[in-house]
Amino acid sequence: MRADARCLVCHMNQALRVFDKYMRSEEEKWERLKNVMVVLQKAKWGMKPIEIAEVLYPALEEMVNARDVYEQEKRRSNEMAEKMLRKFGEIIKSSMDPLYDAAKLAIAGNLIDLGTPNWNEDSVYKKISEILQKPFGINDYEVFKEELSRSSSILYIVDNAGEIVFDRFFIEVMKEYNEDIDVVVAAKSKPIINDATVLEAAEIMEGVAEVIDSGMTIPGTIVERGSDRFRKLFFNSDIVVSKGQGNFEGIVGESGGNVYFLLTVKCDVVSDFLKVPVGSMVFMKKKE
Repeated sequence: MRADARCLVCHMNQALRVFDKYMRSEEEKWERLKNVMVVLQKAKWGMKPIEIAEVLYPALEEMVNARDVYEQEKRRSNEMAEKMLRKFGEIIKSSMDPLYDAAKLAIAGNLIDLGTPNWNEDSVYKKISEILQKPFGINDYEVFKEELSRSSSILYIVDNAGEIVFDRFFIEVMKEYNEDIDVVVAAKSKPIINDATVLEAAEIMEGVAEVIDSGMTIPGTIVERGSDRFRKLFFNSDIVVSKGQGNFEGIVGESGGNVYFLLTVKCDVVSDFLKVPVGSMVFMKKKE
C-alpha cells in the first residue's frame, strides 16, 4: 500500500503531538517542525506509510532526547485496558458467540492509539462501548471461525499497547474454541510510537502465548524485513492474524501467508483503499 501526500501531513501532525508532550516553548516547536520538514524530504514517492515513520521517528527521538517517546502512555493504556477488560470480559464470555465478540473487542481496542488525535481514556471507553454494538465494515469472520476450528497454529502479529490486553483475551477465547491451537505472538524489536515491544508483549502474554521478536523497527510489518523465525511462521502457520492499521499497510500487498486483517480504519487513506468509512471495524481475509 503506497503512501500519498496526506501521509506526509499526518506525520507532521504526529511530530507536533510529540513536541507538545516534550516542549512548552512555541518558538522551539516552530524551529523543530522546520527540522521535521527537512527530515521528511528523505521520504520518497512509492514508500508505504509506515516507512515514512521509519524516516521520521529516529529524528524525533533525538530532538526530544527520548528513546521511547510514549513509554508512560503505553503503560497507562495497558492499565486502562485491564480495567476495561474486567468490565467487558464476563459479558463477552456469556454472549451467544464469545469468539465473535472477543474479536470485536480486540479490534475496538485498536482505538487506543497515541498516533491518532484527541486520545484520552474517557473518549476511548465511550468509543469502544459504541463500536461493540456495530457490525463489521468488512466481515470474513465466519470464514475465519471455520478455519480456526481445523487449524493447529496461529501467528498473531500485535500492534499497539493497550489493545494488546484485548488481544490476549481474544487468544484465550480462541484457545477455548479450539483447545489444540498453538499461538505465537510477534511484537516489535524496539519502541516506535506506541507499538508494543517484544518485552512489553511478553509481560502481557505471560502464560497465554509464546512471544517472539518480529524483527520490525517500524510501526507496522514488512515481511521481508522480519526475523528468520517470524518469516518462517508467517508463511507456514495455518492462520496469521494481523492486528492494526500499520500492519495492514505493510502486509496487504505481500504474497503468501493465510492472513486475516483485524483493524479499525483510522484515516482517509486506508478508508479510500478499503472503500469503507473511517471508523469501520474490519475483519478481512487477505486476497492473493
